[in-house]
Amino acid sequence: MNTARDLVIVAMGGEQDRPVETGDLSLALAGAELLDLAEAGALTLDDDLIVPGAETVPADRLLAEAARALLRQEPYETVEDWLWRRGRGLSSAYVVEFERDGLIARKRDHRISLGGRRAALVDSPERSRAERRLADGERVLVALTVEVGIRDEPPAGDGTKGTEGAESTDEAGGTGEVGGSGESVELGTETEPENGTGTGTAAEEGTGTENGNGTGAEEPDDPVDRVLAAVGSAVTELEGVRRRRAVEDAAYENVWRGL
Repeated sequence: MNTARDLVIVAMGGEQDRPVETGDLSLALAGAELLDLAEAGALTLDDDLIVPGAETVPADRLLAEAARALLRQEPYETVEDWLWRRGRGLSSAYVVEFERDGLIARKRDHRISLGGRRAALVDSPERSRAERRLADGERVLVALTVEVGIRDEPPAGDGTKGTEGAESTDEAGGTGEVGGSGESVELGTETEPENGTGTGTAAEEGTGTENGNGTGAEEPDDPVDRVLAAVGSAVTELEGVRRRRAVEDAAYENVWRGL
């Protein structure tokens, strides 16, 4: 099972009412890799610390790269730090990998999307597997699609996150429209938190944390829930950075208009 690849397929082929931000997707992909490596026995979580396990070499090239990127000396890395470090440019790396594997085809137009080029998924066993996994309501994949905005949050008490898809885009059918707004910038550029670790910015922007008061909710006991919660917090924080930049840009434009 490769959750990261399945998430990219769902992001490119799904129908959503807004493009998926590349930075959000990169954070979610880093979380998906972490969970896949944990399932393979390459790591365990000690609270929020990533403790490396056996040095395994996954068959997937990017997942093997993620395994090699684990910090194997104390002090071990936190899940949050991993998301920001590993997430840099990760969605673009997966697009390149998909193109190499023949899973996507490029379209010749001038619209900005994945990596600055428009892409469409081709029919493949991998695509069928990812779509089937999502349709079956697989817990991790569904939760990640909710975090990055591919699917809406389900009604309270549903027990499954994101089981209902959002309305289609203006051009449905798997066109790979990831990151369409003016604020769609990959991790590692202007929208990344200034300290590079994702700490402090969300509270500064008033977005808060899970309990809404900036003090942080109680850590989930389940390692999967822990990773998913960290992804959600990082995505929220990145959105806070985008909002701050939008306010700063608007103020700058107003200054120039007044001159």
